[in-house]
Amino acid sequence: MLTALAAATLVPVAPASAAVGAPYKGANTATVQDDFDGDGYRDVAIGAPWAPYGTVEGAGAVVVLHGSASSVGPARCTYVTQATAGVPGTPEAHDGFGQSVTSADLDRDGYADLIVGTPREDAAGFASRGTVSVVWGGPGGLSGGASIAPPPGYGGGREYCHFGREVASGDMDGDGAPELAVASLCEAAAYTGPFTRDGKPVSRYLEGRLGGVRGVAMGDVDRDGRAERFWLLGSTRDDYRGPVRLDNGPPVPGKPLANEPVRLPLADGHRGRVGDVNGDGFGDLVTGIAEDPSMAGSPDAAHLGGEIQVLYGGPDGITADQRPTVIHQDSPGVPGAAERGDLFGASLSLGDADGDGIADVLVGVPGEAIGKLEWAGAAVLLRGAKSVLSGAGSVAYNQSTTGIPGAAEKDDAFGSTVHLADLTKDGRAEALVGVPAENSDGCVWSARGSAAGPVTAGSVNLCGKSFGITGRGDHPKAHFGDALPGVHRSV
Repeated sequence: MLTALAAATLVPVAPASAAVGAPYKGANTATVQDDFDGDGYRDVAIGAPWAPYGTVEGAGAVVVLHGSASSVGPARCTYVTQATAGVPGTPEAHDGFGQSVTSADLDRDGYADLIVGTPREDAAGFASRGTVSVVWGGPGGLSGGASIAPPPGYGGGREYCHFGREVASGDMDGDGAPELAVASLCEAAAYTGPFTRDGKPVSRYLEGRLGGVRGVAMGDVDRDGRAERFWLLGSTRDDYRGPVRLDNGPPVPGKPLANEPVRLPLADGHRGRVGDVNGDGFGDLVTGIAEDPSMAGSPDAAHLGGEIQVLYGGPDGITADQRPTVIHQDSPGVPGAAERGDLFGASLSLGDADGDGIADVLVGVPGEAIGKLEWAGAAVLLRGAKSVLSGAGSVAYNQSTTGIPGAAEKDDAFGSTVHLADLTKDGRAEALVGVPAENSDGCVWSARGSAAGPVTAGSVNLCGKSFGITGRGDHPKAHFGDALPGVHRSV
């Protein structure tokens, strides 16, 4: 356990290499948006929300792996809990610190900051109200932190809001300072940056017109240099597949219809990401709906086994009359076959894995059976291409794939989380795939990118035990890898 490690510094596992004196290019640029220490390499945060802190079960932890020319590994990492100096809160049982993670340069000092959701944490006297924390980046790496408080009136006295179940960032006004979006079961919250070091934004508001929000995606879909924000409500009484709403600005007191979010009636999704998957220079919205009728008990669910949808950006952005492209495991070229409970689309990430300048889509399929091994899990890479995204050239990965360490086992849930990011600065994104139910600790599979996509030969499993993380007590699995930046498993 980590009783002796959770003390006053943010690097108890192993120190990072010598710090760089000035930020590389500004951490809100696309190439270094996850660079916490300013060395020019993107870093990656991995959540282990059920990790114990000493004898405290399920307190949660985040491990940050620092990018380099040789990719990532245990030799250069930063370990963060709520006992780390400057990080708000205290490790408590079942809090789940690290259930969601993302990054952005909130204070505009040129270094990315780590943003962590703890949606099961009790706060303000309410059970599982949830909290969001920021840990500040800088020339010496991550140091100090602050709470990102919900806007006034949040929750309306309700419990189990799970504030921070998903977090996303993007520059919506083109000033170089990111805006922050926080999803929860009660209301969504929106923040305008930059933030001060005590966690206060320029402004904030509740998006209560939507009710609870399962997910949020941000990115520029009309190429005007400003990100759009898409709220994904999750299953509702009238729409199990999940309504999608385009943010249109804050509510105006006394004018209930002013700035009302735009309905995208033909779109669906429980989780989403934005990236250019057809190479036209406009961001595209990719959403996932993993729960099929066999799981939902509703015919208004996803295609058998789950699906993803693609809405293409353009000069007018994404309009309400656009019908999405739908891809599933019965689509031509997609490996495997659509089967009950596969959960295709349970997680997804966008990045250029093969260096052709077009974003690819890595899709998690954690319910996929490998032979007779139920819930062994898989991940599918869909290759971005001119015109439209399709199954052409797509590749599947699982723990029985040649070159991938370990072996497929029942209930490992390989693909519960996925992440594409160029951690080596070679122009090709590494693929990271969470296997949070592997053994008592959980693992993340990491493979380097190439012109052919992720390379299995020489790929590695990074497991919680390498960082002193393993389960205990009521939480025998620590679920290292249960959160990767952006889309993750919902609580």
